[in-house]
Amino acid sequence: MKRSIDRLIFSKGSRNRTGSRLQATGSESVIASVGNAKESGVISPPPPLSPSPPHGLLCLLVILLVSVSVGAGEPAETASRTTAIERPAGTIPGPGCEDGLVLDDGTVEIAYSWVPSAIWGEYVQTFPAGPLVSSRLDSICVCWTRTRSDDSLDFEVVVYSGSQSHPGQRELFSFPASIDAVPEWPDAAFVEVQAPPDAPPLNAGGHHIGVRWNPSVDQFFFVCADQSVTDTPVAGFFRDDRSEGEWGSILETSDPIFADHAAMMVRVRAHRVPWIPTAGPMGLVALALLLVISGWVVLRHR
Repeated sequence: MKRSIDRLIFSKGSRNRTGSRLQATGSESVIASVGNAKESGVISPPPPLSPSPPHGLLCLLVILLVSVSVGAGEPAETASRTTAIERPAGTIPGPGCEDGLVLDDGTVEIAYSWVPSAIWGEYVQTFPAGPLVSSRLDSICVCWTRTRSDDSLDFEVVVYSGSQSHPGQRELFSFPASIDAVPEWPDAAFVEVQAPPDAPPLNAGGHHIGVRWNPSVDQFFFVCADQSVTDTPVAGFFRDDRSEGEWGSILETSDPIFADHAAMMVRVRAHRVPWIPTAGPMGLVALALLLVISGWVVLRHR
């Protein structure tokens, strides 16, 4: 079942520039109350008279002190700058790497972007390790749409190599790309970008492939995505210039724009290549030990 809500969502209280309905989240206000002091039953002489602040000022001072003490040591949550658009029925964006590795169902129900205050933002999709191991990327197909008059977009294709569960910080490679005549929402279209011929092979256990662009320059361009309440969702991740390098998980975040996420419309074409192992420090040590043992065995049999 597809959700059918025609709206523009700005997550966590970001300002809606189109006049559409806002969805905002935030912490509840803290209300402090001051109880009466417990009576001791001892009668004491009244204290000497001294000027006292007005009652309203005293209450304000107490509430301020309590609020400061409650908030001390708890950093404020950084508001997400992701944004999205949705439509009632799925758009079919046309051809795009159908003979490659496709994780979506071919229809667009939502599209993800960043608010213009972001200097750069990334969305990547996790691809299963099996089909891409010992492969070289030929091309990537990305579905785009827009909501403003500018229809030309410059972006980068990014490939991260790491574990299957997380992109990590190691960018395997990236390369620039562009698209002209991006359709206006609710229309959408794929652009196919050829990978450079010297791109390194995909030998690691997990691959996360997607796009990075500057939303402060190319504003209100959106990466298409598929929604479903029945299909198994495909993992995806996002981050921007304020995330300090940390990735957010589409499947684990509370950001409402990712509810019912099924897959981003990012597809890849790749071809098999002979596997060339890459060794880290431990691999080099193991290889050296193997060579020493092999040499010792050969010498003993002479």
